[in-house]
Amino acid sequence: MDLHQIFQGGYTDYKWRQLGEYLKGKQLSAGAGIKLETSTSSGSVISAKKPREIRQSQAPPFSVLNTRATSSSTWAVELQEGWVIERHTKNDSATDAIEFHEVQINGQPMSSRPRQEIVLQNGEFVYVQYETDEEGFLNTTPTIEHGASVQNSTHHQPPSGAGYGYGGTYRVKIFQFVNDNGSPKIVYYQQSDIEHTRLPTFRNVGGARYIHKKWEGSADRYDFRTLKQFIPQNSSADYGKVIVDFTANDELDGQNDAIKFSAIAERETDPQINVNDNNSGIITIEGNGVSGSIRFEQCDGTEITTLQWSDGLITGPDTDLTIQVPGCGSSP
Repeated sequence: MDLHQIFQGGYTDYKWRQLGEYLKGKQLSAGAGIKLETSTSSGSVISAKKPREIRQSQAPPFSVLNTRATSSSTWAVELQEGWVIERHTKNDSATDAIEFHEVQINGQPMSSRPRQEIVLQNGEFVYVQYETDEEGFLNTTPTIEHGASVQNSTHHQPPSGAGYGYGGTYRVKIFQFVNDNGSPKIVYYQQSDIEHTRLPTFRNVGGARYIHKKWEGSADRYDFRTLKQFIPQNSSADYGKVIVDFTANDELDGQNDAIKFSAIAERETDPQINVNDNNSGIITIEGNGVSGSIRFEQCDGTEITTLQWSDGLITGPDTDLTIQVPGCGSSP
């Protein structure tokens, strides 16, 4: 009821009560999530409804589920199971692209029941350890380990260039156990399954010089050799090219992507030089197979010199000559 309704018609006790309730501000419309209660003194109390607590159905991977003291300095600890996830990027229909490796504790899978326990002392670290081959594929079963410290992990190094690479040993810290004045305290580093990261492997095929030189582990990069183009000095001749002309201001531009090689070719019509390829890596430059000579004589038949050529190329004489050939008179 609003004021308009209260003041319509004559006065009644009911309307006076309604006016009193109205003036006390009790006629409130609480929205969603709002709780309206009558105050013990006067007026109304407005408060937010406490949201319903949603309980997690399962603890996160590798989290601590239970601890119990086994002595004044040691505790037995139960853990939620966890996995090491390995991604296979190769196109192989027989291999699952995502492989899960269940971690073991005390030689048993973490999912086994009853749960396995580990006994910890103050300050000890709990970690997952596993090993891989040189291409980063797991070759051991991941295990839960613990100790006063955690050794550094070594990343696998993939085969590259002429090198064979080597495997890696991984130690992923989960938490540290602390004795806090007689009460166990957990300092978490990770509460999720472990994603194992592999490095890609590059391979040079064939038996020639390697384009991929090596994986430079200390700099975390792959090194590739550069193709170099030699242009004849003091010449504008357009030959001897190995890579495409640089046609832009940025080496990353698309027009610089191509690689081209100049070919040695003979003239298509009446070649004077022949080019023969034995398909075994040898290109032979040859003449046209024409041989002969020109003999220069005096009028009495005495030889002056002989110009010789073999396979289309002049072979002699190896000297500079000036030959004057006067006409010889007729015999008497």
